[in-house]
Amino acid sequence: RRGQRMSGEPGQEDADEVFDEDLYSDTRWAETLDRVLPAIVVIRGNYVRPYDGDLAGSAFATGFVVDAQRGIILTNRHVVSTGPIRAEATFLNKEEVELFPIYRDPVHDFGFFRFDTKAIKFMEITAIPLVPDAAHVGTEIRVVGNDAGEKLSILAGVLARLDRNSPHYATDSYNDFNTFYYSAASNTSGGSSGSPVLNVDGQAIALNAGGSEKAASSFYLPLHRVVSALEKLQRQEHVSRGTERVVWKHETYDELKKLGLRQDTEQRMRQHPDKEHPQRSGLLIVDQIIPGGPVEGLLDVGDILLEVDGICCTTFVDLEAALDNAVAEGRKVTYTVERSGQDLEFTVPVEDLHAITPSVFLEAGQAVLHPLSLMQARNGNLRLDAGVYVAFSGFVLDAAGLCQHTVITRIGATPTPTIEAMEAALSALPDGATTTIRYFNIGDQYNDQVAMMRVNHRWFPMRFWSRNDTTGLWDVRRCAAPPPTPPPVPSAVKFLLNRPGVANGIIPSICKVTVNVVHAVDGIHGRHFIGAGLVVDADQGLVVTDRNTIVSSLGDIQVSFAASVDAPAHVVYLHPVHNFAVIQYDIRRFEPGYIKTASLCPEPLSVGDDLTFVGLCRTNTDTCVSQEVHVSEISCINISQASVPRFRAMNEEIAKFDQVINKSLGGVFVDQRGRVRSLWACYSFYSWGDDKNHESFHAMGMDLVCDILDSMIQTSEGTGNGAHQPVFPLPVPVPTMEKLVGDGVNGSSSSTPWQAQCWPRCRSLDLGFKRLALSTARTNMKLPVEWVEKLQACHEGRSQVLSVTQRLHGSPTAAVVNEGDLLLAVDGTPVSTFRDVEVAVAEKPCVKLTLLRDEQVVTVEAPTSGLDGIGTSRLLIWGGLLLQDPYRSVREMGEGASEIYCSLYLFGSPAYFYGVKAMRYITAINDLPVNTLDDVKKTIAGISDGEAVKVKAVDLQGQAVSHTLKMDYLFWPTCEMFRHPQCVNEWRLESFGDVAVKSPA
Repeated sequence: RRGQRMSGEPGQEDADEVFDEDLYSDTRWAETLDRVLPAIVVIRGNYVRPYDGDLAGSAFATGFVVDAQRGIILTNRHVVSTGPIRAEATFLNKEEVELFPIYRDPVHDFGFFRFDTKAIKFMEITAIPLVPDAAHVGTEIRVVGNDAGEKLSILAGVLARLDRNSPHYATDSYNDFNTFYYSAASNTSGGSSGSPVLNVDGQAIALNAGGSEKAASSFYLPLHRVVSALEKLQRQEHVSRGTERVVWKHETYDELKKLGLRQDTEQRMRQHPDKEHPQRSGLLIVDQIIPGGPVEGLLDVGDILLEVDGICCTTFVDLEAALDNAVAEGRKVTYTVERSGQDLEFTVPVEDLHAITPSVFLEAGQAVLHPLSLMQARNGNLRLDAGVYVAFSGFVLDAAGLCQHTVITRIGATPTPTIEAMEAALSALPDGATTTIRYFNIGDQYNDQVAMMRVNHRWFPMRFWSRNDTTGLWDVRRCAAPPPTPPPVPSAVKFLLNRPGVANGIIPSICKVTVNVVHAVDGIHGRHFIGAGLVVDADQGLVVTDRNTIVSSLGDIQVSFAASVDAPAHVVYLHPVHNFAVIQYDIRRFEPGYIKTASLCPEPLSVGDDLTFVGLCRTNTDTCVSQEVHVSEISCINISQASVPRFRAMNEEIAKFDQVINKSLGGVFVDQRGRVRSLWACYSFYSWGDDKNHESFHAMGMDLVCDILDSMIQTSEGTGNGAHQPVFPLPVPVPTMEKLVGDGVNGSSSSTPWQAQCWPRCRSLDLGFKRLALSTARTNMKLPVEWVEKLQACHEGRSQVLSVTQRLHGSPTAAVVNEGDLLLAVDGTPVSTFRDVEVAVAEKPCVKLTLLRDEQVVTVEAPTSGLDGIGTSRLLIWGGLLLQDPYRSVREMGEGASEIYCSLYLFGSPAYFYGVKAMRYITAINDLPVNTLDDVKKTIAGISDGEAVKVKAVDLQGQAVSHTLKMDYLFWPTCEMFRHPQCVNEWRLESFGDVAVKSPA
C-alpha cells in the first residue's frame, strides 16, 4: 500500500504520518543484509579424487559463519564432500582462508568447515544465528550467496511449503532422505549451494540445497539437525547418528487410507494443535528398506509409523532424534506401526550411521575404490557387503572395460566384500599378472559380468587412504609390496590357415596389437587403440604396425597371435613423420617355429600391380580375411594439423584400388610370391568442420619401412656366422649424448655411449610437401620450361613438382626455405616425389636445394636434421601438470618459448583448480626463468607444500599469461616418468621423495 494514510486521520497531509510499507521493508532488509554479509563466504572446492559417485574437479559454492570464535562455516554436504577435498573461502573484503572439513552428515545435505580465525586480519568476523523454528509458510526470505558464479547475489522469495519430501537429483549419486524440505520460488542455481535462507531479522531459518531444472522452485534444508550437530561440535562431542537402513516418506491421509489406515487413527493424529505441523496432513511410511539392515524381515514397505519407544512420532526430526539418542546410549528402539489396519510392535537394534559411511579409499592401478556407501546401496537396493564400489576406473580397470559406478565382487577366485579384502587380493598379484574380475553395474545387480584385468604396480603403486577429521586431511599408507613376477611360460600358437593362395603364407606373421595409454601426452586423442601388426623378425620379436595404433611409447602394449596367446611388448622405434612404428614383444612367451618372419619387398607400388590383401578380421581376431585387388592409382596423404597438435603422417604416397577393401583391423598386401608390398595402415585425422577425430585406412609402401628395418636388424647382435641371436628386450636409446650408467637387466651397469645403442638416425629436411601439377607450376608460377622437362623425366607418367607446405620451426632448414617454394632438385639431382627427396637427403648432413621462389630459380644450402625415432622419453608431473619436451607436431605450430611444454592437466589437481591451461610453454616459475625440465626440477625443489607459486606460460600463438597456484604434495606429489635404455618394463616411475605436508594447527 504505497502512500496509504494512517487510519483515523483522513486528509492529513503531514509527511510524518504517512507510512510506506515497501520502503520500510526495503530499509529493514538493507540493514539486515549489511549486518549479515560479512559472515557469508564464497567457497571454492577442489575435489582431488572421485568419490561416491562424484567426479574429481572444482566447483563454486557458498557458506556462512555460524561460530565466529571457533571459525566454523556451515554449507552443504555435497560441498564438504565425503571424499578428499581442498577448499578455500573468500570473505566480503576478499580475504582468503584455507578450509578444513570437520563434519559432513552421513545422510542430510549439510556439513561444516573450519578455518583459522587469525588469518582474517582486516575485518571483524561475524556469525549468523540459526533459528529453525522461525520458518513459516509465507515468510519473506532472502537467499544470499554465490549464485551462478557471481561473487554476490541476493535472491528474494516467500516460503511456500514446509513439508516437501526430499528432492531426487540423480540415480547414481547423492540424494538426501528422511527429512522434510522447504520450498520457494527463488530460482537459485549453481554456486548458491550452502547459501543461508534469511528472514528479515537476519536469522538463518534454512539452508539452500538445490533447485528444479524445470521450474523456479528452490529447495531448502531445515536446520533442526544442523543445530543439534553444531552444538555437539562446539562442545567437542561426537555427533551420534543412528539408522535402521530405512527410507521413510511423508504421505497424505488420503494415500494412507489406501494403505489401510484406520479412521480412528486418522482422527486422533489430525488433532495436533499446531496448524503447520506435518501431522495434520499426513504420517510417515516405510518407503524403502535397504537390504542388510536391522529391520529387514520385520518392517515392510507401506508400514505407517505411529510411535517410537511409546512416544508419538510423526516427523523426521522426532524419528532421527530417537535413533541418534539410541545409538549414543547403545540401546534398542521399539517401533509401533500400523499395517493393514493392525498395530504391530518391533524392537530392533540401531546401527551407527558413521560406521557404515565410507571414510577410506584404495588407489590401485589409478582406480579409486571404496566401500559401498549407504547412498549407493539405496540407489541400487544393495547390501553394503555386496562388493567394493568403483568411484573411478583409472588406467587398469578402464582398460578392462569397467567404468565408474560399478561394484566389484571378486578378483580371480577371491571374493571382495570389503575394501580390506580388495587390498589383500590385489597385493597378492605380481606386476603384469592377468586375472579375471567379476563385477556388476549398480541397477543391474543380478547380471554379473566378467572382465580380464592386467595388474600394474610399477606405474601406479597401491595406496590406502583414511579420512582424519581431526586434521581435516587424509592419512595415507603404502600397501604391501607385490610378489615378484614369475618367469614367462612359452606357449604354442595354432593359426587358422583357411584362406586361398598366398594368403595362408602370411597369416602366421599377422598379429593384433592393443595399446592402453597411461597419460595422454603428445596430443593423443584417446586412451585405447587397437590394430594389426606384421612380424618382421620372429627371432627378435619385432613387429611393424601403424602409428594410429602405437600413438606413444608410454602405455601398456599387448600383442596377440591367433587370439590364443598374448604377450607384452614395448616400443623400439617411432617414425617421426611416417605412419609406422616398430615394437618388440616378449619372445619368451612363445614356443619357436610357430610365428613366421614376413618376407618384405622394398619395391614401390605401381599402377597395374595385382596384389592379395590379407587382413585381421575386426570381429573375430583369430581369423583373417583376404581378397584380390588391383592398384588403380598412386595418390598421397594430406592431413592437416589438429586443434590439439598430434602426430600426422607427412610426405607419404598411398595406393588406391579398384575394389573396396574388406573391413578389418589392418593388414598387408602381398604379391604372387608372398612378399609384403604394402601395409594397410590406419590414419587418424581431425576434421575442423565437425570438430571430431576420424580414421581411414590406406596402403603405405613397404619401401619406407625397409629403410629402417634393414639397418635395425643389422644393428642387432649376431653370432659369428651372421645368424640372429635373440635379444629381449632390445636396448631403447634415450636422447642424450651422455654415457648411461644404471641398473641393467641383470643388475649390471652400462656405460655404452648413446650412438652405439641408438637405431639408425635418418636425415630429414624437416619440410612438409604437397604434389603440384607441372601445368599449374608452369602457368601460374612461371616454372621454366627446362625444369618442366627435367621433372617429367624423373618418373614416367608423373608430371608433378613438390611444393613446400610446412616448415618445422626452429629447424636449420626453416631459416632458408619458405612455404610456397617449389623444390626442383637436391644436390643438382631433380626430384619430383617424396621418395626422391628422402633418398637424395639420405645421411647427408647438408644439401643444396634448387628452389623456385617468386618466379626465380634459386639455390640454397640447407642443413639436415636427424630423426632418431625415440619419441617422447620423459614426463614430469608437477602440480597436476604433465610437462614434456615439445614434440614435433607442436614445433610445427611455431617456434616455442621454451623446451617445457604442458601437454595436459589432471582433474582435481592444483593446476586444474587454479586454471592453468594445457598447450602452453612454461617459461618462468616464481619469476625464475626455466627452459628445460631439469630447470623445473631445480626450481621447484625449494617449494614447500601449500606454498603459492607463480607460473608464467606462453601459448602456441605467443601470448603470455601468468597463474598462481598452491602446491598440494599430499595428493599431487611431484614425480617423473622416463624411459631407461636397459629397463625391462621400459618406462620407470620415480618420485622426488616424501615431502613434508603442511597440517592445520
